[in-house]
Amino acid sequence: MARPDLERRDDRWERCIDGLDPIAGAHAVFAVLFDRVFPHDIILATELGQLRTFAFPSISGLLHATGEYERRGQKRVDDTRAILTEIVEPGPQSRRGQEMIAHLNRLHGQYRIANDDFLVTLAALSVGPIEHLDAFGHRPLRPRERAAFYEVWRQVGERMGIADVPATWEGLRAFRNAYEARSARYHPSNEAVARGLIAVLAEALPRPLRGLVEPTCSLLLGAPHLVAALGLRPPTASERRTIRAALAARAALERRVTAYNHVGFSRTAAFRALPSYPNGYERMHLGPRKLIERLLWQAETAAQR
Repeated sequence: MARPDLERRDDRWERCIDGLDPIAGAHAVFAVLFDRVFPHDIILATELGQLRTFAFPSISGLLHATGEYERRGQKRVDDTRAILTEIVEPGPQSRRGQEMIAHLNRLHGQYRIANDDFLVTLAALSVGPIEHLDAFGHRPLRPRERAAFYEVWRQVGERMGIADVPATWEGLRAFRNAYEARSARYHPSNEAVARGLIAVLAEALPRPLRGLVEPTCSLLLGAPHLVAALGLRPPTASERRTIRAALAARAALERRVTAYNHVGFSRTAAFRALPSYPNGYERMHLGPRKLIERLLWQAETAAQR
C-alpha cells in the first residue's frame, strides 16, 4: 500500500464536497470526510461512541454476558470496526453494505434488544462523531457535512429496520439526550465492558501513556453523569490541562498539514491492520465466535429441511 507523506493542507477537499449534494451524494461526502479530512478523529469518535453506549445497563448487560470485551477485547473491537467498515465504506445502499447489514441483523437477532437501545447506539455512531469533530477536530463540520454524515448513518438505521429514526441529526441528538437523562446509571456491567474497551485502546499506546487513556476518555465524553455511570475516573486538574493542551496542539498541526491529499486513509496499512486478523477475515464470519457457530448451525439446519 502507498505510504502517505505530510504536506500543506489546502481547501481542495472542501471544494470537492461543495460540488456534492449532501443528501443524494451523502456517501461521497462521507467518504471524503473519512478518507481525506478527519480520518483519525472519526475512528476515535466511533470508539468513544461505543464507550458511551456502555452507560446503559440494558446494553452493557448483554455485552457483559458474552464476556467478549473482558476476555477477547481486541477481537471484539476489530470485529466492530470491520463490520462498520464493510457497511460504510461501500455505502449502506450498496450490495456489499446490505449484505453486512443483514449479517449484523442476524447477530442482533439472537438477542431481545429494545428499539430505543438501537436508536441510542445509532446516535453514538452518528451524532457523537459530529459533536466530537465540532469540539476537537482541526475545524468544525460545516452544515452540509453534518447533514451528509448523518444521512449515511440514517440509511444504516433504516436498512437495519430500526423504527422511528429521526430525519435529522438534531432530532436524534434530542432523543439521545432524553434517553441518557432517564437511562444512564451505574451498574457493574457498565464498568466491566468499559474497562475492557479502555484496555484495548491503552494497549495500542506506548506504556508511559497508557495511564492517560481513562482520564482522556472521561474528558472526551464530556458528560460527568456518563463518566459516573461507567465507573470511570475523571481527569485531575493537571491531567485536564495536559490533555486539552495536547488536543489543541494536535488540532493546530492538522490545520496546517495533512498526510491524505494523495493517499486516502483507507488505502494505508494503518487503517487495514486489524491485530485479530493479520491474514484478513471472512466477512460473514465477523462477530463473536459462539454466535457465528450458532448462525452457521442454523443455516445448515435450515438447508437440510
